[in-house]
Amino acid sequence: MASVQFRMIIRGLGQILLVGVWGLPVLVPAQTPTLAAAAPATTVSHTPWTLQRLVDELRKNNPQLRATQGLAAAAQYGVEPASAPDNPTFSMTQSPVPGNPFALGASQGMTWSLSQNIYWPGKKRLAGEIAQTQANAAKLQVETLQVQLVGQLKTGWFAWQQNEAQLRLLEAQLERLDQIKRVTQTRYANNAAAYADYINAQINQASVKTQMLGLQAQGRSLTAQINSLIGRPPETPLLLAGEDFKALLDAPGLDTFRQQALARNPQLKISRTAIEGAQRSVELAELGARPDFNVALLFNSAAPPWGFDHTDSYGMSVGVTFPLWYRSRERNLIDQAKAQLNAVRDAEQSVQQQTLSSVETAYYQWEQSVEQVKLVEERIVEQSRVAYRLLLTNYGSGQAGFVDLMNAYTAMNSAEALNVQARSAAMQARIALDAATGAL
Repeated sequence: MASVQFRMIIRGLGQILLVGVWGLPVLVPAQTPTLAAAAPATTVSHTPWTLQRLVDELRKNNPQLRATQGLAAAAQYGVEPASAPDNPTFSMTQSPVPGNPFALGASQGMTWSLSQNIYWPGKKRLAGEIAQTQANAAKLQVETLQVQLVGQLKTGWFAWQQNEAQLRLLEAQLERLDQIKRVTQTRYANNAAAYADYINAQINQASVKTQMLGLQAQGRSLTAQINSLIGRPPETPLLLAGEDFKALLDAPGLDTFRQQALARNPQLKISRTAIEGAQRSVELAELGARPDFNVALLFNSAAPPWGFDHTDSYGMSVGVTFPLWYRSRERNLIDQAKAQLNAVRDAEQSVQQQTLSSVETAYYQWEQSVEQVKLVEERIVEQSRVAYRLLLTNYGSGQAGFVDLMNAYTAMNSAEALNVQARSAAMQARIALDAATGAL
């Protein structure tokens, strides 16, 4: 009779040890009363949020990102004014006015004038190009912030995935402890086990339930963080969909990531934009040695004070602004612009070195974590499960003690927890690698 019960227990254990997307035990829904009781009473009816949907929502509704996009738009609006001509000046002159300068009605003549500043060819164009590089840098700041926020979102998302995987582990542990309790009851009924063994299993089960409460609270905290990142109130119900991210464990070689970083890392793009702007600043400073002009058209009338009746004569004036103090002004401005260009070039080289170094460090961490995942899954976890099954069978038949069974149970739990941690570390390393390359 006891052997039949043990075969039924072993078959039940085989059903419990189903492998989910994280390579972890997943319980049959009918066997998860603990989480069902802890679930909130209100059911969220909308479609579960996938990671891609969360990223799209972040790009659209994150307030910090929207604020940066507004600043970038404001910078773009400043490009046209920088390259547009100066506004003309319209003036009126009353002269001569005998006795009192404010006696306009007593003036003997008046002049209307319309003047316009005319810069040396190329100055306004370069000013507009400099403003455009600044606007481009502002747009790249949006991209930089977006990469950072998406990285934070993915970090929170994978932390939630790890939290769910740990909950599934604890659910499996509860089921295993139930099996141990049933086996212990059977042996106790046959005077082959002490009642203290049953009490120990029950105490372990209470400890697991306590851990589950902590993980459930942590899961709610993570969903609140994700809600904030996608621009929703933290307390808003958020139904997340579990996904299989095994594809992230496979990737091209290091050289491919280096090329991707050089092509799309936003910090590198900003540095290159700064070089372009500095080059335009040097060209504009060199044009500062060229004169600028002012042209004015004059309309003279002998019918003061306003001269609307008729115009007696016309005139034109041309003014020239010479760089008279070139040695103390323009030349130093040119040297200053060249020094800034050299500094920006050196900074771009430094950013490139730091970017490639970050990519290389993140790649090796990711590569090591992937190898650890393979080692844990292929050897440690599988071997610990086999050992636990054997000890459970031997304990039921009286060939192993309760302490040996619990040691095998603890070793298997530790191995599965290590597997969760290894997968989480691999995902986090991949997030860091993607962020270093500028991937969104």
